[in-house]
Amino acid sequence: MNRHVQVFLLAIAFDLYWTLVVLFRERGVMVWLALALLACLMLKPVQRIYAILLAAAGSSLDTLWSLTGLIRFNGDSILPLWMMALWLMFACVWNQLTSTTALPRWLLVLMGTAGGPVAYFLGERLGAIAFLAPTFIVLSWMAMGWLVLILFFHLLVGRQP
Repeated sequence: MNRHVQVFLLAIAFDLYWTLVVLFRERGVMVWLALALLACLMLKPVQRIYAILLAAAGSSLDTLWSLTGLIRFNGDSILPLWMMALWLMFACVWNQLTSTTALPRWLLVLMGTAGGPVAYFLGERLGAIAFLAPTFIVLSWMAMGWLVLILFFHLLVGRQP
């Protein structure tokens, strides 16, 4: 299959997964976790390690934002299980995307820096999270966090043969 078609299908599949997770959250958490774990197991072993590291870093970033009062996830926990599943799936998809695309790394970093906060904005509009500060402030902090996260990931992966 053509690489461009693969990247396009991967993006569409992730968007569908993201939408279902954000809309149904706890009502499908076991399905979301199972799909994310399956995607992780389908990666090459070294990619799996990078995906787990990225998911852990992203979950930590969300926890930090939640603990500092920037955002609140709707529910009882600081970081709900459905969000951890979403992070793992994102990390698997991002890992696969960065290893198969011919896009320059600076463009991937720009896409992550802009796309991450947009996803949170949409999640807030769909009732999955609440912004506890003005939207511009929340999205600015998120853009900085995503920039550091994606840069770190690309620096880590870029050092490997």
